[in-house]
Amino acid sequence: NIIVFQKRKLNLHWFDIFKKTCRTKWNIVVDFRSSAISHLLRNNKKYIFKKHQNIHHIEQLNSSFGFNCSNLFIPINDEEKNKADNDLDTSFKHIVIFPGGNWPPKVWSADNFNEIMRLLLDKYNKIKFILVGSLQEKNKFYNKLIKGIQEDLIIDLFGYDLTLTSAYMQKSNIFIGNDSGLMHLAVANKLRVISLFGPTNDKIYGPYGSDDIVIRTKESLDHFQSLKIDENKSYMNSIKPETVFQTCEKIIDDNFN
Repeated sequence: NIIVFQKRKLNLHWFDIFKKTCRTKWNIVVDFRSSAISHLLRNNKKYIFKKHQNIHHIEQLNSSFGFNCSNLFIPINDEEKNKADNDLDTSFKHIVIFPGGNWPPKVWSADNFNEIMRLLLDKYNKIKFILVGSLQEKNKFYNKLIKGIQEDLIIDLFGYDLTLTSAYMQKSNIFIGNDSGLMHLAVANKLRVISLFGPTNDKIYGPYGSDDIVIRTKESLDHFQSLKIDENKSYMNSIKPETVFQTCEKIIDDNFN
């Protein structure tokens, strides 16, 4: 059974969950939230996520649940693979751009992403850009992203599901984007990842690939933790497009030229 609940003020939804689950003795309890409720439920076996400061989230999962997860993999079906194969010209380098995020303070400006795209097109002849994210993010960022860029060099995947997005990623070269789930999807699909971080902790939430790169704001994480964060403001402005371009340029020159 799936038990659906609505979040409530003062965390009262946890009381609702407990009322719906407390009469059952569960074979296994798996708790990714480190909540008190998992200690109260009757069970034969429980796995509780243990939070640690400055240890990557995947390593925390490995420690908490006895996993040995180091090589991430996203399965795709033949239909999705064939669509990506047919759409992508392998004579081009494909760079995936994700301009969004679920928290405005960690979202870099779409104008900055546009500037990177322009700089790359000024230097390299055969590059196309794959734009990914939700339809809401398309409405918010698309016009700024594509400003001044030739239409046939843009592949619009906004609104695509994650497995189809994965199929395109698996045919691509580089991902540039904010701290996000799509960044981790790019890692799982073996792209070279350039991730942009500011008020979130890259030691915990950064890309889990040995060759992947984090570019942080000039301001430290400690600095952000000392602030009262404005939830509607970006704190990413100290990352300059030229810095990201130079990082991407080095990856292309060292690996794809």
